[in-house]
Amino acid sequence: MHFKAVYEVSTPDVVAEDFGGEVVVLNLGNGRYFSLLGVSADIWRDLARGHKPQDLIDYAVAARASLGEAVSVLVASMIAEGLIRPLSDSEDRASPTGAASAAAALLAGEDVPPMEAFDDMAELILADPIHDVDEDMGWPVKRDPAPTA
Repeated sequence: MHFKAVYEVSTPDVVAEDFGGEVVVLNLGNGRYFSLLGVSADIWRDLARGHKPQDLIDYAVAARASLGEAVSVLVASMIAEGLIRPLSDSEDRASPTGAASAAAALLAGEDVPPMEAFDDMAELILADPIHDVDEDMGWPVKRDPAPTA
């Protein structure tokens, strides 16, 4: 994995909402959504602000090596799910001014909760709200498929 680059949210297919202690990330391309809690939510916020994953890993390793591995796994999961993507030629960019919001928690050795993935609503998220819904009930009720002859 290339963690020295700056990453960005993979818009327009990925949207996120911050609910304070939880960040919910939705991949509109496949209908999967993800929950990030605690330090994991802070890591998402930091990556979205332009902090490099390697900087966050370094904070974690300063506390304990296994914590650095947990941050690496989390970031790799975000990349694998298509939630973030590297900016080209971003290795030479400086990190944003100000400390990463995850820094204090990582330096204190707080555990990194795993990213939880859900696909229970994928069918509804991927449904066309005009053509794929029940005419009488509306969204989120999907239209029954037409009977085949």
